Amino acid sequence: MKKRGSIEILGILLLSLALFSLGSQASWAKYPEKPINVIMCWPPGGTMDISFRPLAEAASKSIGQPILIEYRAGASGSVGMGLLKTKKADGYTIGSTTEGSVTQQHVSKVGYNITKDFTCIMQYVDVACGLVVRADSPWKTFKELVDYAKANPGKVRYSSASPGGSPALTMASLSKQFGIDWTLIPFAGGAPAVTALLGGHVEAYSATLGGPKPHILSGRLRLLATFGEKRAPGFPEVPALSELGFPVNFPVSYFIFGPKGLSAEILESLHQAFKKGLQDPDFINACAKGESIVTYRGPKEMADHILKLDASLKQILGDLKIKE
Repeated sequence: MKKRGSIEILGILLLSLALFSLGSQASWAKYPEKPINVIMCWPPGGTMDISFRPLAEAASKSIGQPILIEYRAGASGSVGMGLLKTKKADGYTIGSTTEGSVTQQHVSKVGYNITKDFTCIMQYVDVACGLVVRADSPWKTFKELVDYAKANPGKVRYSSASPGGSPALTMASLSKQFGIDWTLIPFAGGAPAVTALLGGHVEAYSATLGGPKPHILSGRLRLLATFGEKRAPGFPEVPALSELGFPVNFPVSYFIFGPKGLSAEILESLHQAFKKGLQDPDFINACAKGESIVTYRGPKEMADHILKLDASLKQILGDLKIKE
């Protein structure tokens, strides 16, 4: 009887140890165990979507799980970011957006605080922007369009992604600083903004250059000037605003965020997967086609950048008094 009791006790101990081991393995399972969902805060077909898709494909190979894209566009990225804020910080839902989501909290009511409600994962792109007109328009230079807009108040309408986007802020700042009277016609993304110009519904387009680039190269559209301090890599013959005496620069940048509270291990897994994806030939090629410049900032550098950008935009937008 004593021997039998000892065997039973030993069996119970072994069973308990096995169950503990299984439980421990489940709790220590290596991230990720299932596909990762990305909330894309801008519409399909635009410059951001075109560059992010190959980056996500490359990152999925590195991290070992599919990275799926869910489009939740609207209000310069604030719709998607508002949704991201509600998600669990388990690494299975992240988001990609632009600096427009930073701008939005200063021009309209949004359901998040960009500096407090998210985890910064990585910046991956800066984008060339510019002012484009139809090739059959009478304006051959930026100065000609500016002179016309001054002489004909309200007659120049320009399409752009939103009032809070960097290209629209550039146009608003030019208007305030130099007395240029032109009117913004906002659209949900770059693709419909280009379509509006091609259809003659507006006189100009102010946004990223990836969308209109094929039409500029084919001769249907004309690029008058690029925004920022340097010329766009794909259009070295076109002057930048700074060269023309208009020192206005609002950069367009693409970021990857996670919900607030991502663990250090999950954050590093995501960061390293996307960082490795920056070397992918398909991603690099997509950036070149879309006039997007590969620009890397890791989690800490991105967080510092977002803090500075938020403070800067708050002051700039206050001076311009822009509200949607």
